[in-house]
Amino acid sequence: MSKRGPLTLSQLRGSKASKLAPTVIRESDSDDEDFDEIDEEILNITAVECHIQTLLAFLSDRFPRVITRSMLYCFDENRTQTDRDVNALVSKNKIRLFTLRSPSPSFIMVTTTYFDLLRAELPQLNLSAGKVIETLSRLSEQTFFSAVELKGKFCLSDDSIRALMNAGLLAYYPGRSNYEFSIPNSASLVDGLNKGKTEILRTLRMCSSKEILENDLLLMKLRCKNLGIKYVIYDLIGSQSVSVQITGMGNLIKHKEKN
Repeated sequence: MSKRGPLTLSQLRGSKASKLAPTVIRESDSDDEDFDEIDEEILNITAVECHIQTLLAFLSDRFPRVITRSMLYCFDENRTQTDRDVNALVSKNKIRLFTLRSPSPSFIMVTTTYFDLLRAELPQLNLSAGKVIETLSRLSEQTFFSAVELKGKFCLSDDSIRALMNAGLLAYYPGRSNYEFSIPNSASLVDGLNKGKTEILRTLRMCSSKEILENDLLLMKLRCKNLGIKYVIYDLIGSQSVSVQITGMGNLIKHKEKN
């Protein structure tokens, strides 16, 4: 099976199919191609799942494997459809949504990746990962949980809840009086992303006509050195803070003033 490389910025707007069937290359001694043995799961991979993997390729391994919902808007101007596709993957327990202290569930992690994280971290806290994973699987569309739910549905004691919070696997939101299962070290990613966006926007405001060629922008060194600059650019495009114009000299990144 051929490996799809990351999309360039100029290709972002061109991928609007709701399904994306990967190209399959099979070795065979005959000219006849038999596709009956192709893994059904591969053929059922949605476009959004492919886009998530594309975006994760721009993220350093030093950070949790998380993307933002805004980044997915780069691939399709129909945000409503993208939201539907994301919600469908959540309901199928293929991805999980997190707020990570943002106003809404804006961050996405592949469910299997998150469950692998729980399997690695919970035993170190003398907690069984099985019950937590099983309950999260049943409640895939629920983001926040009350203390009563943590104790009843997850069978967690007060000491277990405190241990999860200290490990960064559980966050408490006083305004909501609820808890959210979280991702350790995610604060460094969110902070680096926000600072990276601020740096790029400041650079654009200082440029003539508030625009810069993508190739020149990619030479920029972010203060958060381990955070890929393309990862930040995708979030800026998806959040409509910048726009992309294809020119003869390459992609032109333009600052968009807020109304």
